[in-house]
Amino acid sequence: MRLLCLLSLLCFGPLAEAELKWEKTVQQFQRVPDDKAIEARYTFRNTGPTPVTIKSLRSSCGCTTAKLDKKLYAPGEQGEVVLRFTFGDRKGSYLKGVTVTTDEKTAEPVVLKLFVEIHDPLTIAPALVFWRKGEAAAPKTVQLSTEAAQRVRIKSVTSSNPGITATLQTMQPGMQYAVSITPSSTAQKDAAEITVQTDFPPDAPHTYTIHARIK
Repeated sequence: MRLLCLLSLLCFGPLAEAELKWEKTVQQFQRVPDDKAIEARYTFRNTGPTPVTIKSLRSSCGCTTAKLDKKLYAPGEQGEVVLRFTFGDRKGSYLKGVTVTTDEKTAEPVVLKLFVEIHDPLTIAPALVFWRKGEAAAPKTVQLSTEAAQRVRIKSVTSSNPGITATLQTMQPGMQYAVSITPSSTAQKDAAEITVQTDFPPDAPHTYTIHARIK
């Protein structure tokens, strides 16, 4: 009787398998060209009763790398795969990924996907304003405009030099702005960096720089 019960468990009982559960396998981001690269973190947990070994991480191309702190994860242990896409001067939409292979007997390899849209939604014209020594200290205006399909809000405008001030004017919220830059005097050579803080992209807001010079 005991033998029959044992055979029954072996034939029909559930097998205890290790199992990695991923928080999410697909992530989407927007970035500006100046960022040059992006890192995405994919968190997982071993929810099974036995350890799991991650045998390999295979990236989709040479511009995409993946790293892991270690390979073996005990039951209940959490880890993460860090996927880095170095896009350099590229612009446009990209899909990158990494294939994760483990020693789980019944599990298929998991593909972690990264969607990235790289574009610069804010245009600054001109990016440099200047005055000649002795010129009238009149304000100069810089226009900030966004793409038609993209709203970008300017959170702040600050000058690195108290002798050259910058004032923000909102023409159309999220679409059109102007920055008025004024030196207190042009008697001597001077310079300032005007920092424009935006709310785009939402997870990593970008700053832009306007250069002001007295030559």
